Amino acid sequence: MFRRFLAVMTVVMVLSACAPAPAAPAPAAAIKLTLAMSYVPNVQFAHFYTAVAKGYYAAEGLEITFDYKFETESVQRVAQGSAQFGLASGDSVLLARAQGLPLVTVATNSQRFPIVFFSKAAQNITTPEDLKGKSIGIPGRFGASYIGLQALLYATKIQESELNIQEVGFAQVAALSEDKVQVASGYGNNEPIRLAAAGVPVNSIRVSDFYPLVSDGIVTAEKLIAEQPELARAFVRATLRGMQDVIADPAAAFTTTLEFVPELKTADAATQAVEQQVLRATVDYWQSNLTNANGLGFTDAASWQATHVFLRDSGLLTSDVDVSKAFTNEFLK
Repeated sequence: MFRRFLAVMTVVMVLSACAPAPAAPAPAAAIKLTLAMSYVPNVQFAHFYTAVAKGYYAAEGLEITFDYKFETESVQRVAQGSAQFGLASGDSVLLARAQGLPLVTVATNSQRFPIVFFSKAAQNITTPEDLKGKSIGIPGRFGASYIGLQALLYATKIQESELNIQEVGFAQVAALSEDKVQVASGYGNNEPIRLAAAGVPVNSIRVSDFYPLVSDGIVTAEKLIAEQPELARAFVRATLRGMQDVIADPAAAFTTTLEFVPELKTADAATQAVEQQVLRATVDYWQSNLTNANGLGFTDAASWQATHVFLRDSGLLTSDVDVSKAFTNEFLK
């Protein structure tokens, strides 16, 4: 009987050994997200590119598509849900909320409003008072440049009528280089750097030195935050990992960025050198005393309140907005 029991058990063990192992569960499909970017691919988006290249989004179960539009269109798409995240300035968020589009900034990108008014150093234009009577080229009466100009005038009590404003489209550098205007608007981490690299010394008047406007940030819709808070947290977490890597090694981040900006990859060495300067300047905008204390992506409530006051006083915002609902630092944790 005992021998028969052993024989039966041997057969059972052999059959068990031959049986196929249970199949491993299939990995969950990545969640596909669209990030509505401003304008065109460029080095200022290096943190997003780095987060893709290093697999930070993939590690969170996310697959990212970059969709480049003008900011006004990006705001609409995020509000309507056709893009889950986007980039927009604080003033755009407040204006959108006033129109019933419930956008929320979930991480701040630039810690200082980046718009500057730059001129050839030979003009000796160094203060807002020096702008009086000068021709000033801006893309148009819209967007960050116009908001920056209005905030600068608001802070210094200068009237727009005291300036000679010229709408030059997005050709500010050419307009200034060819002396079509005496001053041009631009981003402190972009146009003035390009002009200086071309051998033209410049002076810049920074809007942020005179008024604390909220800058650009990552925005999403209230609906996504309410229904998928962990999705927002995962996206912000991966993006800030990318931002930290760019800060730690801008040269490596630049190499990564070349794979996402095809025309830059094939550009000559001089052009690439200028773009590396742009990236280093951009990295500086991401950091401040507040981020040192609270972490990258931190949003300052005081700058939001100041932006609201300016927009209301200037008439750009025609009704009050609950500023506390326009941003959150919840997803930085």
